[in-house]
Amino acid sequence: KAINMIAVLGGGISGLAAAHYLKTLGSSSRILLLEASSRLGGWINSVEQDGAVYELGPRTLRAAGNAGANTLALAESLGLREKIISINYSHASTQNRMILVDGKLHKLPNSLKTVFTKCSPFSKPLAMSAVNDLFAKKVVNNDESLFSFASRRFGLEIAKYAIDPLTRGVFAGNACELSVTSLARRLHEVEQQYGSVLVGLLKDRKNAEKPDPLLRKCELVIQARKEKWAVWSLSGGLETFVKVLQEKLVQDGIELKTSTPVKGIKKSSSKLVVQTDEEEIEVNKVVSCLPSRNLSSVIRATSPELSQLLDTIPYATVGVVNLEYKGQVLDEPAFGYLVPSSQPNKVLGVIFDTCTFPQGDRTILTVMMGGYWFKSLFGDTPSSEELLEVATREVKETLKITMKPVHYKVNILRDCIPQYVVGHSETQHNLRKLIQHMKIPLCLAGNSYDGVGVNDAIMSAKRAVL
Repeated sequence: KAINMIAVLGGGISGLAAAHYLKTLGSSSRILLLEASSRLGGWINSVEQDGAVYELGPRTLRAAGNAGANTLALAESLGLREKIISINYSHASTQNRMILVDGKLHKLPNSLKTVFTKCSPFSKPLAMSAVNDLFAKKVVNNDESLFSFASRRFGLEIAKYAIDPLTRGVFAGNACELSVTSLARRLHEVEQQYGSVLVGLLKDRKNAEKPDPLLRKCELVIQARKEKWAVWSLSGGLETFVKVLQEKLVQDGIELKTSTPVKGIKKSSSKLVVQTDEEEIEVNKVVSCLPSRNLSSVIRATSPELSQLLDTIPYATVGVVNLEYKGQVLDEPAFGYLVPSSQPNKVLGVIFDTCTFPQGDRTILTVMMGGYWFKSLFGDTPSSEELLEVATREVKETLKITMKPVHYKVNILRDCIPQYVVGHSETQHNLRKLIQHMKIPLCLAGNSYDGVGVNDAIMSAKRAVL
């Protein structure tokens, strides 16, 4: 009897999680994972040098929500409990978040007291924005930009100094283009139903996300809730997660092939044929965890229509500069600061890494730049020297750090964050509908569709293979 075979395309965290869930949720198929590059883990990339850890990609995982609980449950099942470093809600890096406006750092309100106090750069207390929401007219729509939604409901200043920089920090994106239904669906839904976000959130608590009863029983989830974890990472950096998951897949007999780019996907009666440089592999099912634009190029010959739809999801490129300084060079502990797009600045934000996770007598900062604006600011191929110069000038001007870094890393993460522009939820719904209509054994997972964070990517993989 022929053995069923499943191909997982892409060896980032989504692909690794998909392969893991296929196995643990009882698939008897042979599972093959194909990755184009020479390493697994995708954007999760922790680099060690002289005893210091630099994160080139994601650096923390949120503990909240079902997606957060699901990742904690996965970490527990992989035996990672002892390696976890957690940060709770009272920690300085959770409490102190800043924005840079007119060359000055401003702390964002973080308590009931500060919400009722006028805090620069806002011209009135944030509580007044709530009043704005109570009286703002509802606009009936299926989707709109985050910026438009926030300024309509809470006023222009909230959009400009809170939503805009947050969107740049999390998605490296433009709040005027990103979708409220994809990135803040619940806020949009309650506004559409109740005419006010705040009234809706109070009245509609029954429709808020319900904690998954199975995940709630997980010991690590119970501990995180009890100790009020905001975020967590692992000793050795987030890549520890990838390495341990990779080891588990190998133990489970899953075949992992790196340096094996997929060249095409062809239909073969009820099956699919995955083409690589070396061979053609006939499989019963494909779980694609490739970025949407990569899947587009390999499926073009089979379905130009699907390829065209996949191409409508844009991406942002981010320049990332890690800087290490000797000693403690920051005046005040904080998560870091973000820069609104209204400021004449090439930098999206600066993260104070060692405030969250201290690493001895050193200060490590990560400067993020470009994003949606990368090409217009830096062209196609800026030199490492240019990006380093922008980063060191930024910390010198804003943080008054004049000394030279003892170590630095400069990386350009090309097309690293999918941009969920207005209409994105419709796009991903149409993609899945088209695949169903074509009757091909293909399912989509990963950060191109169901959320850009690591937790979202893992949850997306789990749902795809259930």
